Amino acid sequence: MAASSSSQRGGGELILAAPHGRPITAYDALTGDVLAEFPAANTPRHGLAVATGPGGTAFVAASHVCPATGAGSIRLLQWWSPAPARELPVPELVAALVAAPYGTHLLAGGVSGCVHAIALPSGGVASSFRAHGGGAVSCLALSDDGSLLVSGGDDGGVAVFPLIRVLDADDASVASAADNVDHAIYRVAAYVAPVTSVVCGRGGCNAVVASASADGTCKVWRLADGAHLRTLALPCTALSLALDPTSSNLYAGGSEGRVHVASLNSPCTKAVTTATASHSSEGSTNAAALVAVALANGCRNLVSCSEDGEVRVWDLTPGLFLANAFWVSGAVSGALVVRRVPGELARGGGERFRLHDGMAWTRARELADMGQLLRAEEEEMTTSVEPIEMNAGVYRRCLRLLLRETTVVANGGRRDGAKDGSDVSG
Repeated sequence: MAASSSSQRGGGELILAAPHGRPITAYDALTGDVLAEFPAANTPRHGLAVATGPGGTAFVAASHVCPATGAGSIRLLQWWSPAPARELPVPELVAALVAAPYGTHLLAGGVSGCVHAIALPSGGVASSFRAHGGGAVSCLALSDDGSLLVSGGDDGGVAVFPLIRVLDADDASVASAADNVDHAIYRVAAYVAPVTSVVCGRGGCNAVVASASADGTCKVWRLADGAHLRTLALPCTALSLALDPTSSNLYAGGSEGRVHVASLNSPCTKAVTTATASHSSEGSTNAAALVAVALANGCRNLVSCSEDGEVRVWDLTPGLFLANAFWVSGAVSGALVVRRVPGELARGGGERFRLHDGMAWTRARELADMGQLLRAEEEEMTTSVEPIEMNAGVYRRCLRLLLRETTVVANGGRRDGAKDGSDVSG
């Protein structure tokens, strides 16, 4: 079922979902058609990223925990390529991933509180630095201009780092995670509970950043200096966050399966959030937690993904209502909305890779819809032609009568050709 507004093709995004222990799958963001499947990974929350290089070369990266040994790694998958997955070794178990601009590095958050910069495509550790001192790195986000890295930790803290410095492998103070140098621009002791999600708005250093915690609150900060702007109270834990392009609305995916929307244009510091959309069926109070929310299709749609594998696409243009829904096979740990990589899709394949021509499916569907529309128009024309033909018959009879009367007048008023009145002789 196609998304409403929506049937117009938007920005060409894909929904990339990571089911636990099953193939990572790419879906068309409008139709839900399966476009590609990549090798499986046991990926923790926030452990999915896409790195795109300047030449269009792209990689899908997934944090992976081996179920047999418990060892950690990053699985690097070539975008639209049948090449087998690569296992990138990491210094420790990592969960949260984010890709640096131009696809040069992956930034991986470790259980020790360190962030590791992994060079691509080599997989070498370019640098490591301590982000949090009292627990694992739970989530990572980049500013829209790629200059600042925001980190959330299990210690309840939020820290901001200049990316250019933490990627500098030649800087001896950055190269070792064991040093005592703090590379953060600032730190905020935001919560007493672990940070569950962070998201940056648009505007570079002048943007806002939103964070959520297991204590059921979301906080909005000024990215430049960490100034606290407001606190939003939720009836549950928000596991995922999304900001619209103008940072006017904050969307939070709740642990109770509902999407919560908060307006940030209100001058009040404690805006009331409203639960407007739910993944639970009508009359049911049980719903799986939402592990991902993201904007898609030119920000006309909101995508939400629950941990039981249901993906829903909500239309934002007239309000928030359901436009499409489909299911991912297996329990989902995370999902991303990413832009399509330009160029032709690979037609190769292998036992570990399968690509579906979703564009062909979409075109076939569009042609079928067009054919149905044409048939409906033909039926409408047929029903419209019948009264037109009846009216045309009436018009023809009227014309014959008018022609007959005109002939009578032209003959002086007599229908047999004689002059009107009595024929008087002499």
